Amino acid sequence: MAPMELVQRIPADQTFIGIIDPKICLKKCIDKPCTYFCPTQVYRWQDNRIEIDQERCIECGASIMGCPYHNINWEYPPGGTGVMFQHT
Repeated sequence: MAPMELVQRIPADQTFIGIIDPKICLKKCIDKPCTYFCPTQVYRWQDNRIEIDQERCIECGASIMGCPYHNINWEYPPGGTGVMFQHT
């Protein structure tokens, strides 16, 4: 099963993932590793900028480890929101 099929998300009403300096993504980051380190494709390069779909986040931390510029601000979602794993 794909990771998203095993996860139920409780939507957060506030942002918990962000890019610290978008200029770094645009000018310095050539390979855009956040777009492939993240197993659920939270990050997508679109029209010369990174788009973030935080509803896809499974809170694994892979994109933070993969960003060579430490340019991702990621916090756990606020209490009562975030990932709920389903056991099948």
